[in-house]
Amino acid sequence: MKEKKLKSIIVQGYVGMLFLLIMMTVSDLTIAGLSQNFDLLQNDPGTAGLWMTAVILCINVLIQIAIRTFDGKKFRQGIYVVSIIYVLLFVAHQIFHFAAGDGVTIDLMYDITHHILGVWVIVYARKWAKLEEYKIK
Repeated sequence: MKEKKLKSIIVQGYVGMLFLLIMMTVSDLTIAGLSQNFDLLQNDPGTAGLWMTAVILCINVLIQIAIRTFDGKKFRQGIYVVSIIYVLLFVAHQIFHFAAGDGVTIDLMYDITHHILGVWVIVYARKWAKLEEYKIK
């Protein structure tokens, strides 16, 4: 598979994960508004969670543009590692929700889709990381 296609697949995965993260936030706000209980937001996301969401949103957008801008074996390997960590953070967050007794929620659909996209990104980031350097003669 050509490098350009690999990069496109990875970036598209990050775009999808960004959209889902935004939808999770909008969904939480909508549920709190519809129930007229904004106290629901004190626990999840809470202030710390809101900061974490902001940081993750920024990292996601920067990764997308970096993939389109930079290259090199070490950079590609770095994107692969960062992608694994990124996805594991979301999986860990989901495990904590289940441990806390959260059942099936709207966010669960977003989370599962986010995890699927994350695995997809990891698979293609690995393929991209394993590409050999181009030798210019």
